[in-house]
Amino acid sequence: MSWCNELLVGQSVGHIVLVFAFTIALGMMLGKIKIAGISLGATFVLLVGIVVSHFGMQYPDLLFTDTKGVKHFIDPEVTHFVREFGLILFVYAVGLQAGPGFFAAFKSGGMKLNLLAVAVVGGGVATTIAIHYVTGIEMPVMVGILSGAITNTPGLGAAGEVYKGMGGDSGILGTAYAMSYPLGVIGIIGSIIAVRFIFRVDFAKENERLRAVQKEKASAVKSNEPKNEPENAAHGHGEPVVPIFIGILLGVVLGSIPVYIPGIQEPVKLGLAGGPLVVAILMGAFGKRIGLPTPITPSATTILREIGICLFLACVGLIAGETFVETVTNGDGLLWVGLGVIITTVPLLLVGLFAYALFKVDYFTLMGMMAGSNTDPPALSYSVGVAGNDRPSVGYATVYPLTMFLRIMTAQLLILMFA
Repeated sequence: MSWCNELLVGQSVGHIVLVFAFTIALGMMLGKIKIAGISLGATFVLLVGIVVSHFGMQYPDLLFTDTKGVKHFIDPEVTHFVREFGLILFVYAVGLQAGPGFFAAFKSGGMKLNLLAVAVVGGGVATTIAIHYVTGIEMPVMVGILSGAITNTPGLGAAGEVYKGMGGDSGILGTAYAMSYPLGVIGIIGSIIAVRFIFRVDFAKENERLRAVQKEKASAVKSNEPKNEPENAAHGHGEPVVPIFIGILLGVVLGSIPVYIPGIQEPVKLGLAGGPLVVAILMGAFGKRIGLPTPITPSATTILREIGICLFLACVGLIAGETFVETVTNGDGLLWVGLGVIITTVPLLLVGLFAYALFKVDYFTLMGMMAGSNTDPPALSYSVGVAGNDRPSVGYATVYPLTMFLRIMTAQLLILMFA
């Protein structure tokens, strides 16, 4: 039974694939369960990942030891690659879906959505500074909590580099980030659900409201509605795959270009999420006009999006689960988790309620804006799943580029000004 032992124990390729397949399959099945009419969908993959990793760490034969002697459930280099690749697939699929209606939506309401997103970003920063002064917690720890609460890894990395350049230990940011991230994901989705329940949003009535608005904007309607193509569209011998990977290639290059800003030590980048998203939006909007074949059909785009988010969430859960319970139960971990929930929910709920009640933003687009203002793919995945249309994707893509830039900038500024 050596083959069975190799599959269940150690760090073989088969064992790693087995862990990912089990985590994703169980998470997706549990995610279909509805409680009070609400299901978390792919977000449950994150929770299952934490549980699997936590219990896996109890068996030494399953663990990987890195060069520093630290034990991990899965080789960190593997989880890092899979996480980033899953994120790239997800945001690229989102960009393709949002692209056809992106520019029409931006003209009709993009400025308003971005102002709301800026308010969410500013609210999170203000809440972080207030907690710093009230509790006396060091700003590097608060920036780690903030980055996890808003699920923004690029901001964490940029802030860590700045703090490291100042002679500090950037590891503390990562620890605080890991504590607040899981409930950050759940808190964002919870805030989206809370707005729905507070205003008793009825999806059927919301669709009627949206159609009434769109009748007044006929040009926007044509752009926002995806054209249904036959599933067997004339792409043979791998043609649909070529534009996808060309787009990803260009997106990775774009995301890696540094932008130097006076007064900031580290350059700002769109990153592996922002770059592919921008390229995918452009390809979705203008691909046909410049002669590119449609990359993939709408249903295939949905599959690509779901595969990407499942891989991403599985990695986040498997990484966080290694130390999650220990950090929560010992030291200040539980406090960090609670502060992260405050940073996540307070600005998002206030702006979300304000946007729906006063600015009359339709709920589907609002879900995307709330997810995008926290650069949170799992919240977008949830939103698209419950909405049954691509309006959340358009809202997400409209605010994502500016939000990502601001999240990276503010994380660095908090370190420079308060550390």
